Amino acid sequence: MTIVWNAQRVSEGLNEIDSARASVLANVKLLLDQYHGASYSARYYDIILGDWVERFLHLVYVATRQYANGATNAQHSDGGTTAITILPTSDTAEFFAAHQTLPDQMLAVLRCLSFSSVDAIKISDADVKVRNSSTSSGRNKVNAVLLKFASIGTNPKVLFVKPFSGSTPSAWVSAMFSWRKWAKQDDLDFSLEVQTKIDSQWRQKHLANVSVGSNLGETANAVLAAFLPVCALEGFAEFKLKVKSARPKRFAHVYSAQALWTHFAFKVLAAEWCEQGTKLHYHQHGGWYGLDESHVGEIYESRVSDFYYTWGWSRGNTNTRALSPVTPSFRAQEQLFDSLICFDQPQKIYRLQYFPLPGTLQTMYDQTADFVRTRESATELRIRLFPGEYSAQQKDAILRANSSAIFDNSQDIFSQYSISRIVFHNYLGTSWLETLGNNIPTICFYDVDAYRFRSDARPLLEDLVKVGVLHISGLSAAEKANAVESDVDSWWLSEEVQIARRNFVMQFANFSADWKQTWRENFMDAIKVSELA
Repeated sequence: MTIVWNAQRVSEGLNEIDSARASVLANVKLLLDQYHGASYSARYYDIILGDWVERFLHLVYVATRQYANGATNAQHSDGGTTAITILPTSDTAEFFAAHQTLPDQMLAVLRCLSFSSVDAIKISDADVKVRNSSTSSGRNKVNAVLLKFASIGTNPKVLFVKPFSGSTPSAWVSAMFSWRKWAKQDDLDFSLEVQTKIDSQWRQKHLANVSVGSNLGETANAVLAAFLPVCALEGFAEFKLKVKSARPKRFAHVYSAQALWTHFAFKVLAAEWCEQGTKLHYHQHGGWYGLDESHVGEIYESRVSDFYYTWGWSRGNTNTRALSPVTPSFRAQEQLFDSLICFDQPQKIYRLQYFPLPGTLQTMYDQTADFVRTRESATELRIRLFPGEYSAQQKDAILRANSSAIFDNSQDIFSQYSISRIVFHNYLGTSWLETLGNNIPTICFYDVDAYRFRSDARPLLEDLVKVGVLHISGLSAAEKANAVESDVDSWWLSEEVQIARRNFVMQFANFSADWKQTWRENFMDAIKVSELA
């Protein structure tokens, strides 16, 4: 029987993961300290592997639910199961990229440990190359060279690493030139390679059997050694040495909005520097943060940071404060078409979050088809599918609803916003915050069974429902679009819509054209405090 991963099941999973996280992080520290003959702080390991532990726990949890739900088709009639060989991933980026294959692999490992023994799990002893996982576009590399020369002869206190996603905005380049006496950008995309052999004997030794009654923490710790990325185990000592050699200067402050997830070279430097007193500044980099009842990215990022910046909310946490993100300059142009921004996910679940997942994805596809079928407008609709190799099912549903549908991912998404009369969204993630924050006419529809919001966000969301921005079906969203078709601006610029929009974006999408000034003040204050300490 297929599991429907709705918001209720996600909440149950996140609660179990919350209970297991501390024991798994403690085991990571114990095992790696022993392996490396070291004694690093718990925060050190949290910085370099906290993101990996999170996704690893999600995979283990999903496998336990599938196993309990009767997904035992690999079981032999005699109660045994086939052996499985594990090739640990080279780094955290490779682990995250393997989201299509890891769920089945984790379930197979769980079967082995339950029906057979640890001997049924074989760890490959292959040679593995660990490389720097960071890459930059050609344009960003040119900008990086310019910014590097701009800081020659200065003594910057703040290092910016991957401060945003996508192409470098021109406003950022000008800001870095003006800040060059105290700040520097370096995305740490230097060439690095470590070749090592997987220590299969050590990994095999640290596997353990699990029983039906084992809790999530016990189950995760039983299989931990099989999945630890090579960059943190066999290749760690040499990798760390090469990273520190490539960037020997320690900065008093280091900032990023992207690099805590998968950029292992950054994480090693940040962990090393923080042990010596560097302050880690990290920024929310997308939607869902602050809105979801529980959000693992937010929990991890704020936990390891000295300063955690959001798009407007804080909730009184001592290290959390609002700081407008760096966003491309937005200038409305001639409105050429309407846009529909779509979300999608693989059919195999690999992480728990409040958005459409296997079991609720079909509802999103149906809602999107209803919207495309019901919308009536002389204005062309450009449909932007979510990037990834798994959008065929959604595309097919749209084409069945409207065979002449136009799909277009050719433009930068902000460029597409700027020439759109109105932007529709079939999910509540990053894109709807970008259009709301930039005051672009916005209509969203979503499946209430897939989302769960925090109590302080609900009144603001309800106000957006009342003015027609938010809808719980594609049909309702299309009917609203049809109702305002003759004059979108009269609806969008009305007082009630703008009040609801402003109240919401102040907390969750507080983008500002004055971000350079507020950033400068924020970091100058941080520098001053650290120098007085």
